[in-house]
Amino acid sequence: MIRGDEEQVAALERAILDRARGLAEEYLGKATQQRDNILQDATERQRLAEEREVLAAKAAADRLQRRKVQAGELKIQAQLDQLRWGLALAVQSRLAERLAELRADRPAYRDWLAELLAEGARLIPEGDLIAEVDVDDLEWLPAAWPGLIAKAAPGRVIELSQRPFDGLRASPSACSGGILLRTADNRVRLDNRFEGRLKRLERGVQRVLMQHLFPHDTAIHPGGS
Repeated sequence: MIRGDEEQVAALERAILDRARGLAEEYLGKATQQRDNILQDATERQRLAEEREVLAAKAAADRLQRRKVQAGELKIQAQLDQLRWGLALAVQSRLAERLAELRADRPAYRDWLAELLAEGARLIPEGDLIAEVDVDDLEWLPAAWPGLIAKAAPGRVIELSQRPFDGLRASPSACSGGILLRTADNRVRLDNRFEGRLKRLERGVQRVLMQHLFPHDTAIHPGGS
């Protein structure tokens, strides 16, 4: 009996040991799995954090690059605007030279004055008018005046003032020309001098100049305004 009892005890001990080893392996497997899960989660968290840092750095770099590009574009645009405006002014200055050439051609200039007189006679209400011209034109125009009026505004009384209009020239080399028409009471005036017409048409002239100088520019802003 004793031997049989000893065998039973030994079998029980083996069973307990086998069960203990099984439980130990099971818990070890679970612990290993949990450790792996923890490591995987930590790795994923670290990866996400690194990605966020990389994305944040990339976004900051992109913003900085955009600011640099925008600043460069604004600088280039300002330089282009300045160049455009300078070219427009240079071309516009040629208009004065062209008028000087026109004035040198007396027949052509006389025809132009006739056109200005005809325009003024149409635009200003009925009544006597006074015409003012510059000092250079006063040297030759009085003799031609009757014929000029008969051609440009027949039947209209337009007196040629013997005084040149004020503010004629800013400098000895400045160029002027044309006619300033006014009523006798000076209530209505039509400034058809070169400077007066240019001032009235200034924005249109600048726009045309820009369109001819920069035909492919879709955003034209004369003078940067």
